This record gives sequence, structure tokens and C-alpha cells, in this order.
Amino acid sequence: MNKIKKVRILMGMTQKDVAKQIGITQAMYSMIENEKRKPSKETAAKIAKIFGVSLFFVD
Repeated sequence: MNKIKKVRILMGMTQKDVAKQIGITQAMYSMIENEKRKPSKETAAKIAKIFGVSLFFVD
């Protein structure tokens, strides 16, 4: 399990919750979380903000 997924689960959020807050589809977020796609800098920044972590943690 990657670190982004661990944080999301610890925060009690679903992939759909996160995706909705950052303005992407759940499918796209799933690909990012499972390291099949790399997030844009903007998307990575939004994920970092939601989780309260450094951008380096997401990227």
C-alpha cells in the first residue's frame, strides 16, 4: 500500500471523496494512487493540501 493511500484511509476518506475535492474523476485518482499515472503539479498540490502533507510526499 503506498503512502498516499495510507493517509487517505487514516483520514477516513474514500477515493471518490478525494477526487471530488480536487476536481478529478475517481478513476483518475485511483490511477494516481496506484502509481499508474503521475499527477500534474496542480493536482499533486491539491492532494497535498487535503492531506496536510508536503508536496514532496505526494510527488
